[in-house]
Amino acid sequence: MGAVDWLRALDIEKATANVRHEFTGDWHRDPWGWPELGFLLGKKQDLFVENCKAVRSRQVSLIDVPKENWGSRPAVVLDPLDRITYQALIDRLSVDLIGKLSPSSFGWRLHAVEPKNGVFSRNKTQWNLYRAHLSSLAGVYPVALKTDIVSCFASIPVQMLADQIEEQSSSGAVSKRLVSMLEGFSEIPDRSGIPQRSTASSALANMFLSALDDVLHVYAKPLPRVISSKVRYESFARWMDDIWLFVKDPGIARQAQIDLQQVAQTLGLNLNSAKTDVLEGSDVAKEAREVEHSAVDGALFVGKSKPLEELIENVLDSPEKASRTALKFMSKRMRDHRINYRVQDLLSSANRMPHGADVLAPLFKENFHAGDLQDWYLEYVNSPWAAFQWSIAQYGRMFSSGRKPQKRTRDFFARMASDANSSLPQLALSCQRLSAWDPIELRAIARSSMRNISTPHSVRVMALAALGAGEKRATIRKWLGQIQENDATLKMLEVTDFRALKVIASYAD
Repeated sequence: MGAVDWLRALDIEKATANVRHEFTGDWHRDPWGWPELGFLLGKKQDLFVENCKAVRSRQVSLIDVPKENWGSRPAVVLDPLDRITYQALIDRLSVDLIGKLSPSSFGWRLHAVEPKNGVFSRNKTQWNLYRAHLSSLAGVYPVALKTDIVSCFASIPVQMLADQIEEQSSSGAVSKRLVSMLEGFSEIPDRSGIPQRSTASSALANMFLSALDDVLHVYAKPLPRVISSKVRYESFARWMDDIWLFVKDPGIARQAQIDLQQVAQTLGLNLNSAKTDVLEGSDVAKEAREVEHSAVDGALFVGKSKPLEELIENVLDSPEKASRTALKFMSKRMRDHRINYRVQDLLSSANRMPHGADVLAPLFKENFHAGDLQDWYLEYVNSPWAAFQWSIAQYGRMFSSGRKPQKRTRDFFARMASDANSSLPQLALSCQRLSAWDPIELRAIARSSMRNISTPHSVRVMALAALGAGEKRATIRKWLGQIQENDATLKMLEVTDFRALKVIASYAD
């Protein structure tokens, strides 16, 4: 068997586009927008080929992301070269793996009609379809089973996943390389399963969870086919591991729950008993509306804010337990419609909502003076509530690069930049902001701190921030050249004569 022509076997351009599309939902947002991806696509595809020939994955950065009610989500930030390779492999195999996914399973999927490798339906479209499907079913069925999977991505057994990939896929070399990457991911200390916040991983999870769709199919009823549509939905809805089944009788719902649990256990998974419920009567529509929030949007469309205000009240009644979906929806509508109802109370409760820091920060930035936010922020970071570095970083983005804050705020960012234990999101933010606010101090911190950090991502963000602060190219070359994983970053800078990278506007502001 001859050597694989990886540039013909995989579509690096399509994979790059798919990866870029998922940036807005990343747990870690790169200040420079991962420019290495464009460089690899345009000038250094040989590095991509070399990575396809490798046998394991490259080093990652570990981050802990808060969940509602103060849970924690163990996540990783992939090496940019691994990220594009991982996506390209999945793209090539995607029709084999999820081409026959049920239309009633939404999100991170190919188009339900005439699926094509690597051509994913946009998640915004999928979310709207999911909301409409839930609303329609809730208006017809008197009973609904609602459940999800405990720590879904982290619980997926890699060996079982690999076996399924090899069984369903048709390309030996591509599937073999994909399995080797997954095996590498599974060996990361303190992390299990597959990486989260990744279209590639989500496609694999959809394939793996399709066994649950089979159970749902047994209990669900087909819906009338919409005129001119080639898609036929059933009376269930799955958004990754969030599962709804609509039936006529609560006893049938409980039977389905037992069968789902049994099949989940054969996959090494478990239903979340705390989030499993059989809803009846008016509770069905009520719970479904909490997901799709149609009443809020309908009222805002005619200039009425009462339903949104009720959602805000619900969040404030139990801020720790407010879902990320609800917080994101609420914050966006408040910003889009310039509604500041109880925004001061939301700020006062923000310390109790670390899981919503990324969506609350822009809301607060638009509604409060920078000085007041700095007072709140410094009180927050010095309190017991500041338990997640991820949240500290997200709230820290309330202070833009272009406006120098108070010295005590700058001092806190300097301490974050100097701390060898800072997580990647915290280190990236503090280094980038300091490079704009006080370049001399950032250069001094980088020269001192480089002795204490060794992870590729951390070295990269500190080097790129120092470059933006005027550090000499010889120093940047030395720092990046010490770690193989930063080869793409170094080669990119050499091609551009070590020109400082532009920070993306949404991160700098």
